[in-house]
Amino acid sequence: MVFLFGWKDILRPIRDGYRHLFPSPDTGPTPEEREKQRRLDRLKGFTYFDTFAQLEEWTESESDPIQRANTPLLNRSSGASTSSGSKANVLLCHDFAGNYQDYEASTNISVDGFRYYCEYLQYVESFVYFSHKLVCVPPPPWTNTLHRNGVKVFGTLLIEPQTESSDRLLRSTLEDDDGQTNETFPLARKLAQIARHYGFDGWLVNIEKPFTRNVWDPELVEAFLGSLKGEMGDVGELIWSLRFRP
Repeated sequence: MVFLFGWKDILRPIRDGYRHLFPSPDTGPTPEEREKQRRLDRLKGFTYFDTFAQLEEWTESESDPIQRANTPLLNRSSGASTSSGSKANVLLCHDFAGNYQDYEASTNISVDGFRYYCEYLQYVESFVYFSHKLVCVPPPPWTNTLHRNGVKVFGTLLIEPQTESSDRLLRSTLEDDDGQTNETFPLARKLAQIARHYGFDGWLVNIEKPFTRNVWDPELVEAFLGSLKGEMGDVGELIWSLRFRP
């Protein structure tokens, strides 16, 4: 068997290993413009977080009813899925034009243009709503529709090379529980609260940027993921992808 590699194939791993040192310049909206858009999107039923400060400051009381899904995950009938002997599970990751489009709003705005339709839901087990935000919550219309069809819905935590203050994700505290000292992660608890409050089933944790040397510890990352899974309980699920070199 012959393998042919071009120079791009050879250089791509090198680029991926060091691109966090040379992040692309942010040529998008200013922080003030992003916050203004976030407030406008909230009126459409959208929930997302651009910064760690926004995530840390979130409370349940700041959400509106139109931002929350109201349909529980329904069990599928035996005829709505593939054969019971199948071992394959289909996960659909939805990343369309940046997402949070007007047609996905809870306010039923009539819009023209392209729309994404997810057909053949009987063959899909899990659905990830992906957007290039720090934390994105699936819009309620998606969660309600997918839950009616027995499909689990995941939000996304995304740390990209240009994400600022990413070390804050792994901040932990020590708590005493019946004489035992346990390490807890405030943001893991916060993410679990967000999933429960907005009515979806779990998280995709996608980390593409190394942590600083004084923070980086594989066991610490593992502890954070374990804490998040534990905070979500038996019904919550977690998918993680670590795409960086220490």
